[in-house]
Amino acid sequence: MKRIVIALSAVCIVLFALLSKFEDRGFFRSLDFAVTVKLQERIDNSSRLRAAALVGNIMEGATFFASPEFTVVATLLLTAAYAYDRGKKRWRVAAFAIPAALVLIVVLEIYGKSVVHHPAPPFSMIKHPTTIFPADYINEQFSYPSGHAARAVFLGVVILSPLFTQLAGFRLKKRYILAVAGVIGYITIVSVSRIYLGHHWFSDVMGGLLLGSGCAFIVPAALSGGKRG
Repeated sequence: MKRIVIALSAVCIVLFALLSKFEDRGFFRSLDFAVTVKLQERIDNSSRLRAAALVGNIMEGATFFASPEFTVVATLLLTAAYAYDRGKKRWRVAAFAIPAALVLIVVLEIYGKSVVHHPAPPFSMIKHPTTIFPADYINEQFSYPSGHAARAVFLGVVILSPLFTQLAGFRLKKRYILAVAGVIGYITIVSVSRIYLGHHWFSDVMGGLLLGSGCAFIVPAALSGGKRG
């Protein structure tokens, strides 16, 4: 299983690099605009969602759980949880791959926004620029990749890291299905909200998901074969 997650990590990083190189092509720009417009129209014109007047605030609130502040706190807690093996009463040095992976995400996100120079969506496409969550909106000049999407998938993979050993031995228990479904739902709503709110393009979110996945898969690989102190 360790080789599989390492291979997944490598594939995601390569795809992220390729997308970073070609995302400014006309195809992706047209796709970005079409996805944003259609998604905003679908949600705004939905009779079910119109009944929920706070749908915009709900989406903005959901992104808090992928904010830099929340992610740092969650990373520290997860590192502490994985660092000590209560059963064998030993420290697992491999757990420190978690903060190391987060640092790598930050470095590559800075690279993307400072080198790729993908213009952010125009102000006219932003939903609720002034809401009960005003701090969640930052008018960035460049938006590739989406840090929220990267952090969401990073936290999701780290939380599910213990399940990779279960999958390797085909011993996945039914109760874990809810955890997997919850993580997928969390990543989905964060990703969709970034596009709907007009903070990121579709390609930004895809780049963030690839970046976060590529760095996050380092964690289960390290935990499955890490040394114990």
